[in-house]
Amino acid sequence: MNREEAFALVCEHTKSESLIRHMLAVETCVRWYAGNLGEDVDTWGLAGLLHDFDYEAHPSEHPNWGLDLLRGTDCPTDVLQAIAAHAPERTGTKPESSLDRYLYACDELAGLITAVVYVRPSKSIQDVEVKSVLKKFKEASFAAGVNRDDVREGAEMIGLPLDEHVANMLVAMKSNAEALGLQGVPAT
Repeated sequence: MNREEAFALVCEHTKSESLIRHMLAVETCVRWYAGNLGEDVDTWGLAGLLHDFDYEAHPSEHPNWGLDLLRGTDCPTDVLQAIAAHAPERTGTKPESSLDRYLYACDELAGLITAVVYVRPSKSIQDVEVKSVLKKFKEASFAAGVNRDDVREGAEMIGLPLDEHVANMLVAMKSNAEALGLQGVPAT
């Protein structure tokens, strides 16, 4: 499976622009980490892009429904493993490989960072700093759907302090701001 086929699958099963952008953000972050770790950027990118493709259409069966569909394709086994491991409470699959751990670590945090961008007057990720994300992270009512325990656990899984992980993800997401819809609005 190549990226174009994966993105077509995402678009076939997901109509929500924000959910598609979330998958693109996670893809961006895991690709960034893969490049910095000397891992297969394309394989890691597929895992990030596909991890939630079935969530909108099959929320109660996610990610098992999507995994069943992907098993009938040429999707790499390590991508299937990572998708299963990003939701261990639903699949029973614990994150073990580097790809598993980084996908898990990027998923919830990408959502928090995006939420931080949306409340900024500029709506631009270029204006977001690590301290802003960490401040909002501490506010339980902000982006309440983001599981703070998963964010903490993800950073621990990849062996990074949370602030360093946030900084890395900001670098990654800033580099792809336009595609993620995070470039902001022009000042008036």
